[in-house]
Amino acid sequence: MRVDLDEDVESDVSLAEFMESLAPTTKTAKNNNNDDDELAAFEDFLLGGGKLPPEPHGEVVKGGVKLIKLLTNSEDDIADVSPYDNDPKNTTAAEKNKKNKKGKKKATDIPPATISEVLSFLPTSNDRLLLTLGLFFGICNGLVYPGLAFLFSNSFSDLSQASEGLGETRRLAFIFVGIGFFAFIAAGLQNYFFLVVSHRAADTFKKAWFAALLRQDASFHDIYSVSGMATALSSASTKMKRGLGRKLGEGIQFGTCFIGGLAYAFYSSWKSSLVIIGLLPFVSGAAFLLMQLNQNQTSSAQKAYTNAGSTAYGAVSSIRTVLSLNAVPEMIRQYSVATLEAYRLGVNPLVKIGLVNGSMLGSFILLYAVLTLFGSYLMYTDVATTQCDPSGAIDTMETCVSSGPAVFGAMLGVAFAAQGMSQLANSIEAFSSARAACAQAMMAIERTLGSDARSVTVKVGSKKSDEKDGEEVDVEATYTLPKYEIDSSSSNGLKPNVTYGEVVFENVSFAYPTRPNNMIFNGLNLKIESGKTVALVGPSGGGKSTTIGLIERFYDPTSGRITLDGIDMKELNVNHVRSQIGYVGQEPALFATSIMNNIRYGKPDATREEVEEAAMRANAHDFIASFPDGYDTQVGDKGLQLSGGQKQRIAIARVLVGNPKLLLLGEFASSKKESLYEYQ
Repeated sequence: MRVDLDEDVESDVSLAEFMESLAPTTKTAKNNNNDDDELAAFEDFLLGGGKLPPEPHGEVVKGGVKLIKLLTNSEDDIADVSPYDNDPKNTTAAEKNKKNKKGKKKATDIPPATISEVLSFLPTSNDRLLLTLGLFFGICNGLVYPGLAFLFSNSFSDLSQASEGLGETRRLAFIFVGIGFFAFIAAGLQNYFFLVVSHRAADTFKKAWFAALLRQDASFHDIYSVSGMATALSSASTKMKRGLGRKLGEGIQFGTCFIGGLAYAFYSSWKSSLVIIGLLPFVSGAAFLLMQLNQNQTSSAQKAYTNAGSTAYGAVSSIRTVLSLNAVPEMIRQYSVATLEAYRLGVNPLVKIGLVNGSMLGSFILLYAVLTLFGSYLMYTDVATTQCDPSGAIDTMETCVSSGPAVFGAMLGVAFAAQGMSQLANSIEAFSSARAACAQAMMAIERTLGSDARSVTVKVGSKKSDEKDGEEVDVEATYTLPKYEIDSSSSNGLKPNVTYGEVVFENVSFAYPTRPNNMIFNGLNLKIESGKTVALVGPSGGGKSTTIGLIERFYDPTSGRITLDGIDMKELNVNHVRSQIGYVGQEPALFATSIMNNIRYGKPDATREEVEEAAMRANAHDFIASFPDGYDTQVGDKGLQLSGGQKQRIAIARVLVGNPKLLLLGEFASSKKESLYEYQ
């Protein structure tokens, strides 16, 4: 069975005709002095910003939106709704933008992943063992400085009590050498284990995220900027590697140093510890605020760079269209806006982060100063009241309760704790980056078969603010992501041994999730018999491509059902259904590899003979054989090294090599017509 899609000649509008349709409007506007402002407004909107033109030019503006969407190649770069749409959701989005200008949290902000979600990318027992060993040696390394505080504080009394030669000095020297060797071993093993863990986690993270993106249904790809996610995949994995690698080890090390230093300070002088406890809220409050600022900065910057990556990918992947439209300045402007947002989100919090860092370190210096003064007061009081020895070096005199080594040890403990705390900020920032990167991936990874429908707020574009500064603000829209029932990686569903190819639409209604109020089908009934050729003809937007999407089961109907050989397609295995279908669009997508590999995508285990046979049936073998490298010829990105007809023939061969039972063709072209006769 074959379904061919073609458009009504009168309603088919090419890109050139679309541009011509803009010209008369522009010319009229230029000839009418009263319309200069209106024309300027229209041109501003066509370039992605400015005020909207009056309603009479609404259709042209909608076309301009589609043109910009064509260039950006992303559903999220430009709003998918008309600027004149009175949908309450769009009004809500505009109100949200006003709130965002005041610094309130956006609805599109993604909360960071939990620690357990980040560690979930270490699934095996070996990974967890390596992490445990890294934690152990990190703690050992962190205890080095508190140990040094103990030795330093007691070394003076030990040296003062030495009566013969350098024996005591030699003993202390050997102890310090031993501690240095211990620190060398602990630091080396700490870095080794955490680096191994981080590389394994980053590798698992990339594979899990990529697999999750590929198994999502079309509704997910319609709502989320998947091109932006794909662009962010590499940078996100780098942040995961950094957050779970050496920086995490240093965080454990310096955190242990902080806790150990304070613990030893308490041990050395319990009275001094009361002063420390009284001042700790200032230190801990600054540390908590620093962690929050780092976390929010990382999450916002990650989202902004994702939008920038999506814009760059869309422009570069459609570079010929961009050049033909002289749209390079506009693409640069869009990318500049996206990167400027990332720059602002990265730079604006730096003053606050600097102040909080200074406050945290300043509170430690204050703690050190107060402890020194209070320790001196305690020693002075003990000496004055009991005539004790504050040094602890004179055997004939009673040692003071608040001795010099005790107070000095408390001061060293606090100093080393301050040193550890000052280094924690980098580790916290790295781990916060890993949590933010993980959160973006978890949106796809956690959406598994059977997940309920949920409301999603995403950025759909940007516009200039109505305020005097004229800055661009995000335009947000809220969609309903349907229940997840189409999983191409699932083994669930029936797999009939024989497929005849009869497709029946029974009272089918359907609307896209991004336009739920715009019904494409409302009670459609259609029967396509096995072995028959059926052509669907109609205007743009008439539902021809939607029919293909439903047959391929990219979407499920909102009501009614679609059957294949009398079986509801929801009961069939998704991969099995698609293995029985071959689809070739008017602009087929080829991958940046050889012709042989492109054809084998239709049947990965196909032999060379099968590939050549499919190429012959598609009338592609002759021109492939004329290439110097034959079937090993590289086609370039999206097949740019080939002509349009050659790409279509290779795409047809890719379909035919799998011997599909249903052949779906886009707008009818001569290459498809010739190949069809061979297939029949």
